Amino acid sequence: MSKRTTSPDPDEKPLFRAFTRQSLCELKARIEQIKARRQETDAQKELIEETENLAPNPQLEANKALPIPLKRQFPKVLTATPIEEIDSYYTEMGISTFVVISKNSDIWRFNSANAMYLLSPFHPLRRVAIYMLTHPYFSFFVIATILTNCVIMTLPSSKSIENTEIIFTTIYSFESCLKVTARGFIFAKFTYLRDPWNWLDFLVIVVAYITMFAESFGNLSALRTFRVLRALKTVAIIPGMKTIVGAVIESVKNLKDVIILTCFSLSIFALLGLQIYVGVLTQTCILNGPDNMTDDEWHAWNSNTSHHVKHDIEMFNLCSNQSEAHILNK
Repeated sequence: MSKRTTSPDPDEKPLFRAFTRQSLCELKARIEQIKARRQETDAQKELIEETENLAPNPQLEANKALPIPLKRQFPKVLTATPIEEIDSYYTEMGISTFVVISKNSDIWRFNSANAMYLLSPFHPLRRVAIYMLTHPYFSFFVIATILTNCVIMTLPSSKSIENTEIIFTTIYSFESCLKVTARGFIFAKFTYLRDPWNWLDFLVIVVAYITMFAESFGNLSALRTFRVLRALKTVAIIPGMKTIVGAVIESVKNLKDVIILTCFSLSIFALLGLQIYVGVLTQTCILNGPDNMTDDEWHAWNSNTSHHVKHDIEMFNLCSNQSEAHILNK
């Protein structure tokens, strides 16, 4: 029986080697490499731990008023102009941002990347858009437009009312274009569509253009009902409303179990009521007709509303065998 032999690899070092000066140098170099690798690993772990513990300053979040101590230090000459980031969290996280303090001392945060890959933070067009967007008068104008639009939507539909939709859609489109020019569209943080409230603006504008230019596709009255969402645009404009709505949403999340239990209980009583009272409140008191009527005569008698008993001039009496609304014998 022959034994199987393998030829040794010429590049592989033998396990037992003489300890020489070269061996000592190689050993020291290997130890230094291991120490450096461990230091890099420890540094990465510390960086990860520090990053996980970082959080934005809640007093310096966007759409909030500048804290009073900082407001006293803020030079008025820098109002409505881009300044360096005042919250170190974004710099530590590697997010390139800058801040604008409006005339109402509200904090606006923007991404320093080029808007739509064209407009840098120093571009005159973007500077003008930022100034207009952060100005209190522009917010007041948009709020007044929304309220006026809501009032007009309550009026009876007519040709002149429908023509006003072109004016309001133009104003909303201008507001959206201004935000995109100042912030960018979607690909970076703090851009237009990175704010969930701007999704509502975008949806309202898209639906408005569909109802205006796609009437040939048929009846679009269902899409016109989305116009009522324009009233919610005020939440996106008023910073205080955002805080209130956000707090309500967070509270609803914490009460989800209670809401599920309440809906389950109500559904039980709804099913009970449906089974017990189904069809009861649809019976109407009818005068007794002549005796010995045929089936056709009986159906004709019951279908004639002049034979139905009325509680008053317009309301009919409801009849049931199981309640006080009993059958009326006349």
